[in-house]
Amino acid sequence: MDNVMQEMVLPTRKETLVDQIHDKILEIIIQEDVSEKSVFTEGKLVQQFQVSKATVREALVRLCNESILRSIPRYGYVIAYIGLKDLHDLEEFRRLLELTSLREAAPRIGRSELDQMRSMLDRHSCGNNKTVWDIWKKNMEFHSLLLSFFGNRIFVKFLQDAMRRQMLYFGQSRWQENRSFADFLHTEQHEKIYASLESGDTEQALACLAGDIAWPVVPETAGRYGALHETAHV
Repeated sequence: MDNVMQEMVLPTRKETLVDQIHDKILEIIIQEDVSEKSVFTEGKLVQQFQVSKATVREALVRLCNESILRSIPRYGYVIAYIGLKDLHDLEEFRRLLELTSLREAAPRIGRSELDQMRSMLDRHSCGNNKTVWDIWKKNMEFHSLLLSFFGNRIFVKFLQDAMRRQMLYFGQSRWQENRSFADFLHTEQHEKIYASLESGDTEQALACLAGDIAWPVVPETAGRYGALHETAHV
């Protein structure tokens, strides 16, 4: 991967302690049996992770900036629930961003870019998927690489923020639905996108990308969390 693309898709600096605490809190939200009424406090997280209060606070503020948590003064931090409208908006945003960018970038995708994709797909197929977050990070990495071919690093950041929000929806829905994370991912589409671009079939690549972006919604769960979302903002 050349330096420009690497800077867009992967962190350019060594992971900090704040990054680690941020990801650990996010994994707790996504993977563990977190109650809908769970409250995260600085004191409890300091004790749990054995780090400074400043480190925990910075990680929590970052999660609030990403609209994953929201702060309630003198109470703590609670999960910012995603409603059905939010979920549809995220999907629409991704379609507009990724499909438009790929259509513009496709004529410039050559052997070097295809080799980057091939290398990533091979690495993903051989890697261990220990957690749902591991799987989703690979999905984020693929879509970030594809978008990076357009050449706008701000686009990549916005995409990653949107995909983190989608991941949070899965964490919320799994509280009520006994479903495998595999139900939410269609990683074979990544191979189809690669094959279409390699053969020069941009329209087929766009169709596969649109299918990969589509997010399966459980109506009962989506409606419930939509109601929670609306209540949270009253």
